[in-house]
Amino acid sequence: MKKLILGFALIFFTFSCTSDDNSISESLNQSGKNIYAAGYFVDDYPNGLQYAAYWVNGERFVFGEGEVTDIKVVNGNIYATGYDENWDAVYWVNEEKTILQGNGTYAYSIFVKGDDVYVSGSFAGGSCYWKNGTKVNLTTNADSEAFGIVVNENGNVISGGYFMNNHHVLVPARWNGTSRVSLSKPQHGDAEIYAVKLNGNTPVFFGMAMKPNNMVGYVPTASYWKAGKRTDCNNGGTWQDNIYGGEGRGGYASGNDIYVTGNIQHIGTVDEDGNPNSNEPGITPHYWVNGQIFDLPGGPVYDNYWVGGGRDIIAEDGQIIIGGWASSSSQAQVAAIWVDSQLFYLEDKDNFYSVVNSIDIQ
Repeated sequence: MKKLILGFALIFFTFSCTSDDNSISESLNQSGKNIYAAGYFVDDYPNGLQYAAYWVNGERFVFGEGEVTDIKVVNGNIYATGYDENWDAVYWVNEEKTILQGNGTYAYSIFVKGDDVYVSGSFAGGSCYWKNGTKVNLTTNADSEAFGIVVNENGNVISGGYFMNNHHVLVPARWNGTSRVSLSKPQHGDAEIYAVKLNGNTPVFFGMAMKPNNMVGYVPTASYWKAGKRTDCNNGGTWQDNIYGGEGRGGYASGNDIYVTGNIQHIGTVDEDGNPNSNEPGITPHYWVNGQIFDLPGGPVYDNYWVGGGRDIIAEDGQIIIGGWASSSSQAQVAAIWVDSQLFYLEDKDNFYSVVNSIDIQ
């Protein structure tokens, strides 16, 4: 049964960003628009508590312990999903929290259609989505996740994710309502859908495909699926360039242009004593437009690996805005926003381990 927690007060905290003189909102060309970012922060990593948080132009608000996986702002109301202090999958509408039906639940994406709230995810028995907190099963009795969800103009619920087939291969999938359709993957390889966005009334799916390679096992690429066709994005090099592969975590579609954001993973080298070369990146932030790769600035190489990664992207009114994380001299991951490739940290770089999972602009 759907369970509501009322009167859940938001907590306000101070904020910071990398710009010396300009706030994030001042970097927007469009008048009156705000950047909403959502994810989590840890007050004293690694021993502190993790909080479900969102930022509005850099100002932090907190729902409580947990994590926000997705955020949407509709008619001035804030809709978010994720999990709470009890590891229950939940969604929030402003100050009201709804615990989603099921056991062993995970919630990843939220979509609002009229008065109805849809959330995609999984439970102990497989993949599912929820409508106003009530669970609708998708693929059950199998390893399966529904990471993204949209509802088109006709009211059709479309989800995206993966399922594991009898050969233990991860197959990218879309569900039309509860009917599953397999999407393209590399031969003898795997693929997963991590996000779904509407381009007009047509869904576009974003994620990662993995191709077998004799030298490195599997080569991942950021990928997207449009009208049933998969496009694998450029990794910017091969394993011979010390690039292992790429991953697409979020996407956006506008007209004929498809935007993806994520990261590139590098193959680290070692010195003559076998120690990792500390000045070489491990995971770096990027975005792609129609499959072509573009670099994003990250932080300093932290612990011989961490630099940055994109999680969500929006391209509107001539601007590209990306949410994710970047490293600092003392933290592997710090919540970050890029506005036209200008990096803004949302948290104190020295004190708060944090990540942005989702963004919206209103």
